Amino acid sequence: MRRTRARNVLVASVIGGACGVAGAVALYHARLGNAEAAPLEVEHAEAEAPPEPLADWCAPGFDAIEGGCLATPRAGHAASLIVYLHGRYARDVAGDEVDRQRRLAIHATAKGLAVLALRGRLGACSAAELASWYCWPSNETNADAGHEVVGGWTRTLAAAQTRTAARRRYVLGFSNGGYFAALIAARGLLDADAFVVAHGGPVEPVLPLRGTPPLLLLSADDDVAQDEMIRFDVELGRAHWAHDSYARGGAHGLGDEDIEAALTFFARAGEPLPLQPPLSLHRAVHHDRDAGPEAGLQTDPSPAGEAPANEAPANEAPTDEAGPPVEAAAAPPADLPAESE
Repeated sequence: MRRTRARNVLVASVIGGACGVAGAVALYHARLGNAEAAPLEVEHAEAEAPPEPLADWCAPGFDAIEGGCLATPRAGHAASLIVYLHGRYARDVAGDEVDRQRRLAIHATAKGLAVLALRGRLGACSAAELASWYCWPSNETNADAGHEVVGGWTRTLAAAQTRTAARRRYVLGFSNGGYFAALIAARGLLDADAFVVAHGGPVEPVLPLRGTPPLLLLSADDDVAQDEMIRFDVELGRAHWAHDSYARGGAHGLGDEDIEAALTFFARAGEPLPLQPPLSLHRAVHHDRDAGPEAGLQTDPSPAGEAPANEAPANEAPTDEAGPPVEAAAAPPADLPAESE
């Protein structure tokens, strides 16, 4: 009996000791595993960028979303989403741009389309005088920044897609944003079903890298930038890029006529180009222009150039797009790239 009890005690001690060793080993490995896993969690947290604050610059008719402003039809969902790229403007003089976005939202949502307004970056213009202006990459000097800028839209586009459930995406760029839209289309930086470049111009070289999406050029007869748009039209033809090009009377600006032409083009983007029947505008032709201060191509001049004198492009009135042009920007030196308005 005593031997049996002793044997049982010995066995229990051995088992208990083994369990203790096993538990200690398991605890050691668990702690080791946690220690090894911790840096991965930290690295993952560091790699994931924090969400951007909601936009505080939205025009009437838009809702603030992360990184942008979204206007939707009353039903909420929309078959198509228009990505809008503004012209350059000073941080403290945004009235005209707010009005452009407001009118675009009214026209687009009435047709069942949604509009996502994005904003350029302060200091994105080459000229130091424009450090407090919102600009987009728009010439060969800063064109390489386009990939990073578009890459920063990922969350904003995803949020807009979730809200609208859009099946098609279009891009409308005005002025400085028109140059950027042309750059995006040529370099394939963003998938879109069609592009409209309104009162902008080309970013060299005009060579499509990832397809040739439908492209519409819009210009104005009293806008010196029309010459750039005519040159853009010619270069697109040389690149065998199917496109269409129209002009209206009047000065530089994104008027209601431009907006309606863009929306009509988006609705007909699946048709062969040039459109038949054509849009209710005329073809652009060269005009004799005075070689005065307005000969600056509504550009954001390169660093050696002279900064424009007002919030609007060279011959766009700062408070009323339909009004006569006011004090204009000087032309950048001919041997420097034009970072366009």
